[in-house]
Amino acid sequence: MLEHMSNIIPLAPRLKQAKTTLSEVEERAALAADLIDLIERVREMTEHVAALPGPSMQIQQTAQHLLDAGTSLERAVETLTENGEWVPF
Repeated sequence: MLEHMSNIIPLAPRLKQAKTTLSEVEERAALAADLIDLIERVREMTEHVAALPGPSMQIQQTAQHLLDAGTSLERAVETLTENGEWVPF
């Protein structure tokens, strides 16, 4: 019997505070910076994969998976930054 796996991460509910503390802003900004760094690394890996020798179908599929991962990371940054409206400075 196979177990059903989910890619949904349950989050604890947070009450919205009237003021965001500096540490929360710093943590959010650091996470956004880390995600942006990951996006760049995924792009670099995609370029590297595209240059690999081997069966073209495997190379194309691998590159597509990496592109999909990059797109997901970009969406995460958009969500975290409220579609670019939230800027920590």
